[in-house]
Amino acid sequence: MRMQRLNMDNSWHITLGDVRLLVDPWLEGAEVDYSRWLNVQWHRTAPVPYDQVPGHDLVLITQKYPDHCHAPTLARLQPAVVCAPASLGRRLGRILPDADLLLFDEDHPEQRFGRLRLIHLPTRRRIDPIYDAYALAVGEEVILVANHGIELDAGHQERLGSIGRVDVLMSPFNRYVLPSLLGGVVAPGLDGLKALVAATGPRVVIQTHDELKHGTGLVPRLARIEPFVPETAAQYPWLQSRFRDISDYTPVRP
Repeated sequence: MRMQRLNMDNSWHITLGDVRLLVDPWLEGAEVDYSRWLNVQWHRTAPVPYDQVPGHDLVLITQKYPDHCHAPTLARLQPAVVCAPASLGRRLGRILPDADLLLFDEDHPEQRFGRLRLIHLPTRRRIDPIYDAYALAVGEEVILVANHGIELDAGHQERLGSIGRVDVLMSPFNRYVLPSLLGGVVAPGLDGLKALVAATGPRVVIQTHDELKHGTGLVPRLARIEPFVPETAAQYPWLQSRFRDISDYTPVRP
């Protein structure tokens, strides 16, 4: 297993076995949610340049929002294979007309690419915002990507049980809350992370999707954020031995 940040938010290059994938690449410009008056955000730290993006076999898009499904980046990368929720099929077809799309829906909760298994863990929330999670597995190497956190139920645990113990958990540590009309809890913070660690027992926990981005519009003005300070990890017995701080673009083996 090998991992590399591609931005300081939620874009990653991950190698599992012999499969190389990008997760939610966003390498240029801003995210704009619906309208510029509502939300425009952009990176504080420049992402990895396109000419330094490692080779990859497929792209995983975890959510429909533009900080995950970033059209300009995808158009520039032109990946050959994209795995995503079925709700993104038409949009991805327009952006990437030549790509093979592996889409999750109720009848297809799992997709495969070579030895890699990709398992969809849909949130039970039916009103936007909807934040799903994904398990990635090759043999005994298992990563749970929960970039907005998730409350695991019996159905999720059954799907996870088919691939064995979670080795690496990727999830936000910050608590990020908006007024309920704008989405409520965007990231559940350490309380949500603690529950997820208790449910999955990972060897390593990695912080993701916690960049304190620049922003304009209603959302940044109303957001209430409780940021996690990595130096405090030792204060939490359930976290201290698991926490792996990946704070730059150096590839690591977690």
